[in-house]
Amino acid sequence: MTYWYDNRLHNQPVNNPDKGVDSFLKRYEAQAGLSKHKQYYRRRPISYRDWLHDGANIPFHQEVDREPMVEMYIPSHRFQELVEKEQWYGRLEEEANHYRRIVEQYREDERVRDKNPAVQKAWRNYLTLLELVR
Repeated sequence: MTYWYDNRLHNQPVNNPDKGVDSFLKRYEAQAGLSKHKQYYRRRPISYRDWLHDGANIPFHQEVDREPMVEMYIPSHRFQELVEKEQWYGRLEEEANHYRRIVEQYREDERVRDKNPAVQKAWRNYLTLLELVR
């Protein structure tokens, strides 16, 4: 198994029960594990409005959440494959969003036609004209 945990950080077993990670690492010939040296620090959002509303002073420090980082070793050709797949998924997502907007617009038009008999009649006339032109 190529995935490992740093037991000192999380007291988790060395064996990884997550099959998705294992299959990912095998597919891309990679090795990964929790970093012993680096952690990701994420600032918690501050609500200045609440502090100003309560009349409290804004603190000079901001609380952060720490999250361990993962180190990964992956061959360069496999990394390039991941980058290309990410770009492909981005294009698929854009297309899906486009088609979702089309369907939403069609459903909205359908609701308008159902609520307004005059619009429904005009729509039928429009479709009839289109059929005649074809």
